[in-house]
Amino acid sequence: MSKWTDRGLKRFPTGIPSLDRILGGGVPLYATIIIAGRPGTGKTILSQQMLFANAERGRKGLYLTTLSESPIKSARYQSEFAFFDPAKFGESVVYVDIGETLRREGVLRTVDVVADLLRQTQPSVVVIDSFKVIHDLASSPKDVRTFVYDLAIELSAVQCTSFLVGEYDLPDIPVLPEFAVGDGIIWLALESGEAKAQRSLRVLKMRGVNHPATPFSFNIDASGIDLYAVPAVMPASKSAGQGEQLVRTGIPGLDELLRGGTPVGSPLLVSGEAGVGKSTLCTQFIYNGAKLFDETGLYFSFEEPPERIMANARAFGWDLAPLIERGKVRFYHTPLPLVNADRELMRIQAALAETGARRAVIDSLTMLMHGIKEPDIIRRHVYQLTTLLSNAGCTGFIVTDPPAGSGRISSFGVEESIADGIILLRTVKEKRARTRLIEIYKLRGVNHASGDHTMTITSEGVHVYPRAEEVLR
Repeated sequence: MSKWTDRGLKRFPTGIPSLDRILGGGVPLYATIIIAGRPGTGKTILSQQMLFANAERGRKGLYLTTLSESPIKSARYQSEFAFFDPAKFGESVVYVDIGETLRREGVLRTVDVVADLLRQTQPSVVVIDSFKVIHDLASSPKDVRTFVYDLAIELSAVQCTSFLVGEYDLPDIPVLPEFAVGDGIIWLALESGEAKAQRSLRVLKMRGVNHPATPFSFNIDASGIDLYAVPAVMPASKSAGQGEQLVRTGIPGLDELLRGGTPVGSPLLVSGEAGVGKSTLCTQFIYNGAKLFDETGLYFSFEEPPERIMANARAFGWDLAPLIERGKVRFYHTPLPLVNADRELMRIQAALAETGARRAVIDSLTMLMHGIKEPDIIRRHVYQLTTLLSNAGCTGFIVTDPPAGSGRISSFGVEESIADGIILLRTVKEKRARTRLIEIYKLRGVNHASGDHTMTITSEGVHVYPRAEEVLR
């Protein structure tokens, strides 16, 4: 059960699983919810998707448009989505245009018309789109307030759940009367970043519901709104003895630095600039787990496709194909332009639950978070990722790429304090050659070797050469 579920408050499901989950089952029954945001953010699609999802469950819907569009035209655009059911149109989901009444008879008379429609259709859910138009057609702010309050009474009288859809800006919320009357506010946004546009949904208000205050990203595809809401994750208590169990990397010399291996469920950063061997180390970690220790490994990549990773592995004599056939190694690849951090976290969570994997590689955190600029959001995502791995008892190697020449040990400067451990890889130029070095920068709960140690990449992969004084400690 969701940690956001509030006992005693009956819910009306929106029909969008991720949204219902963060609301503890849905919006409060018989509540009036405002779906707000600028044009083009997905408000109408969201409201229509909720209408048809509830129609599938036998709940009648009434869609009132104020835009003077015929019901056929309103439905035509929605018919492109999988949620639209032509058999429900006009029967279980009733479309009515009240735009003409608003313009000719005024907003106060329109309340009576809406009241008659409510009594005639007896809907379980009502949508008015666009509600913001009321402000443009009313003769005075007083008429708007009267309309809002009278409408709230009529909606309450027929015991239906209602959604008021409108093109609003955030400054409208404290001053317009519908936001005071509304029981909830769902805010949709579309932000254009350097790399791509990002849609987000945020529950700004929901009476009686202990909802998360953070924004969740979503996409609009052929199915409609696809919301990526990762459930809040809290660190789970480790079972007795789990802290003493070790996961061996099988990489020559590395386990000696780790004093036998990494603690089960530890998320570790594998950090270094381009070309230092991070992906090779991670591939060897996954291969050894499956081949030597019969442990399932997951490889999440956001840059190189699985075929290239497998080809690179064959150069070291690591044949991943039979391990993939046996289900001991699984690749999950999302091309960089399609990466969405919230969606990928949900994917990682589902894969961990499905496979029970003991080890995983995230390659890379830099690419996973590449479109996010806010440090607080990056920090939250990193915490979610590491907690998902730890709770699943899965040891994770998380690749991070510090900016070249920055002297930093991570991409964003926030992840090193969250991860349990950090493996640093670097090269130093000595005369005409470069020497590879590896350092266990930190590993919680382990008296690991310190300082730099020589590392080579040969035809057999990574080989670490611990300094003698560290081996003898």
